[in-house]
Amino acid sequence: MRSQAVLEAPAKINLYLEAGPPRPDGYHPVRTVLQTVELCDLVEMEVTDGGEGLYLAVEGGAPSGEDNLCHRAAAVFLATTGLRMGIKIRLVKRIPQAAGLGGGSSDAAAVLRILNFLSGEALSREELFRTAATLGMDVPFFLVGGTALGEGRGERITPLPQAPPLPVLLVNPGAALTTGDVYRRYDLSGGDDPPAQGPDSLIAFLPAGDAGLIGSLLYNSLQRAACELMPEVGSLLEWAAAAGAAGALVSGSGPTVFVLAAGDEEAASLEGEMRRHAPLVVRTSFRMAGVSQVG
Repeated sequence: MRSQAVLEAPAKINLYLEAGPPRPDGYHPVRTVLQTVELCDLVEMEVTDGGEGLYLAVEGGAPSGEDNLCHRAAAVFLATTGLRMGIKIRLVKRIPQAAGLGGGSSDAAAVLRILNFLSGEALSREELFRTAATLGMDVPFFLVGGTALGEGRGERITPLPQAPPLPVLLVNPGAALTTGDVYRRYDLSGGDDPPAQGPDSLIAFLPAGDAGLIGSLLYNSLQRAACELMPEVGSLLEWAAAAGAAGALVSGSGPTVFVLAAGDEEAASLEGEMRRHAPLVVRTSFRMAGVSQVG
């Protein structure tokens, strides 16, 4: 029996990211408010029950072998469930790599969701989340999407009241930053002090959709480190502020800067301005949970 399915894999931004000092295992505990956006990769899959072989074809800038998280996610699913399946995956990449947008993690979560759906939910919800956490700290979030709080290494996910579809620009300087390099710089130079109330005020005001207020509450511990490693990131933040953005922040470990706009007209104006300073600018919006259904 053959089964096929397709699923969008959205990018994310971090509206708030507070990183603590490294633990004995080397990982940093975090509190982060995550938000999916409408920029998506596309994951298509064909499964043959009882077959063998795992094949991945990639369109766009990403590896197509075992180093790709899609491949690893499928292999982990088979190992965890003990199922025998022939799996063919086609990944269409639109989310830049090593950009702080979680593209690889989102792709992996999409693979897990599709395989669990096609297998008749071989994994329970708890097992699915545990399996996702073995692949990366952002992967469990993408099983939920929308607006959510991540804690621990980021793998403990609590859905939050959803933010409305605010317009946002994703502005990338055309280069990559690795998460490890940014955290190592953060350990050396630190970051700006987090708000005394943590993410509580941001979480409380997000559902109202006031872009100016939300913009004033954005925070990222890693922003200073990202700007030190790549000074053009700091320049993008300055240009966004000068252009009248409601708010701007480095997403994750960067180097992508997301720029909030108060409305569609403002977003169009900001897009024109930011295109003068960066080779990659994507106008998109917040994406609510439950939008992506396996089909």
